Formats: sequence, structure tokens, C-alpha cells
Amino acid sequence: MPKQLTIAQAQQQLPDLPNELNDEPIIITQDGVPVMAALSYTHLTQLLETLDILTDAEFVTKLRQSMMQAERGNTVDWESAKAQLGL
Repeated sequence: MPKQLTIAQAQQQLPDLPNELNDEPIIITQDGVPVMAALSYTHLTQLLETLDILTDAEFVTKLRQSMMQAERGNTVDWESAKAQLGL
């Protein structure tokens, strides 16, 4: 479970927060209710990239098809893939 801090605690700990955000976001609460989250810039950019990918309908369709093929065992071993690609 992510760490939780009150707004006052987050304000006091702000200089040290970047060191604590490497593993997971921190939930900031007000009156015991989550009102915001602090996360590392790296985590934010990863989330935005993931959202960008998942909003590409054509890519998501191909990804789902590939996952279904893999579940059925319809895969190509590494050596065959290299040969097919001329590597």
C-alpha cells in the first residue's frame, strides 16, 4: 500500500520527497481523505507513455491478437524469428 501523508506532513517533508518517490507514489490526504498523489517524474512519464500507447486503437487490437496467439502457443522461437528477419 502506498505511503500516506497529510498535506502538512508533505509540506514539511517536501525537500526529502524525491528520494521517497523512487519506489511508489505517495498519497496526500486532507482530513483523512486522499486528495492528490506525489510521484516521481520518471513514473509520470512512464504512465503518460503507457496511456499514449493504450489510446492507439490499432496498436491495442494488434497487442490483444498477439496475446491471444501466445496463449494458444502460437509463437516463434528466437532462432526462427532471426532467420525470418534475415539476421
